[in-house]
Amino acid sequence: MINQWISQLTVRKVIFLVIALFAVVYVVWYVIDALDGFDPNYQPTGVSARGSSSDGSGAKVGSYKAFDPSKETPEAAQSK
Repeated sequence: MINQWISQLTVRKVIFLVIALFAVVYVVWYVIDALDGFDPNYQPTGVSARGSSSDGSGAKVGSYKAFDPSKETPEAAQSK
């Protein structure tokens, strides 16, 4: 059965299959390489699971506060 399938292949089909095989191998290699440094237990530096802000406004990283949609943003200073 396999011999019959191979004998029906044309040059065009063989080239297409080789290109498709290379494409599949490349995509699998790319995904594995991208996930190589993936750490499922990753937490950004300085942020605990419950947040580190004392005023309850969210997590702080250094002097940066996380976005809090419940607070109003100050108006931009108007320039003359």
